[in-house]
Amino acid sequence: MAASLPGALSAHLPAIEEALQAALSQGPDDLTHISRYVMGWEDAAGNPLRTGGKRIRPALCVFGAALFGERPEAALPGAVAVELVHNFSLVHDEVQDHDAERHSRPTVWALKGEGQAINAGDFLITRAMSALLDAPGPVSRRIAALSVLNEAMARMIDGQWHDIAFESRESGSPGGYLAMGRGKTGAPLGAPPAMGALLAGAPPDQAAALQKWGETVGLAFQVQDDYLGIWGDPNQTGKSNVNDIVRHKKTLPIVHGLAGAHAEAIRAAYANAVVSETDVQDVVRALDEGGSRTFAKEEGERLVARANAMLASFELRAEARQQLREIGAYLVDRDR
Repeated sequence: MAASLPGALSAHLPAIEEALQAALSQGPDDLTHISRYVMGWEDAAGNPLRTGGKRIRPALCVFGAALFGERPEAALPGAVAVELVHNFSLVHDEVQDHDAERHSRPTVWALKGEGQAINAGDFLITRAMSALLDAPGPVSRRIAALSVLNEAMARMIDGQWHDIAFESRESGSPGGYLAMGRGKTGAPLGAPPAMGALLAGAPPDQAAALQKWGETVGLAFQVQDDYLGIWGDPNQTGKSNVNDIVRHKKTLPIVHGLAGAHAEAIRAAYANAVVSETDVQDVVRALDEGGSRTFAKEEGERLVARANAMLASFELRAEARQQLREIGAYLVDRDR
């Protein structure tokens, strides 16, 4: 598994972090503090921390600009916007999924309540919009990037709607689930490189091709996330590997398992209002015996291969194509 972010993404992380810090340096005290908590810069008491996320999405945005010869400064407003939107979605998802921890820290709703967590997520959206609207640079490029981001947000929210709806359905197909994942996770990962390309003045068709590549890699990211949600090591991921099953969540492996020969064991466990440790073990055993673990792993790899095949149509140098391949491999092979 990849140990660290590929060099193509990590090169501008200090500049990205500085721009993010600036975007959340002023505003209402309580909302600014909780936003900085979400970003990993402060603890619950407001004391500074030296932590933070991997910043994959903003790094993709800056990399999208670099592919077309633009300096990273041109893409930083887009990078800030996509990262703040990503964190808004996490805060709201945690409320919807009742996750009390993320990366071994209490989530916002666990600290402040569900209502205040919704307010915190909404505040992050306002800062994301301001990052693009108030930035220097050609207005037409910033509006084009904002349009891509706004549409990706709409598709992400639609995907989240269908993800929650999946939980109450008795049946579903892997194909239907993957269509949902393309919106929920694919769209937010396809938008950043396209936004960076647009902020660099790239032709719209090239930005659109980059967006499609990112969406495909993003779907592979979702598949891997589902895999880690059952078979990941919590010490590596910082997330529980039983919560998906305990919450009766129908992730890709579960949907695949429900369509197979070992479906009855899964249905029996999911029929219980409270899923016990024994139920979890029964479900994991059924998934293993029914080939769902292998299916999920191979589906992620198939999606990365599809994304790599798209690169042939890109008007980019060979080195850039190789960097994109490495990014795709990192996302599907990550351990957290």
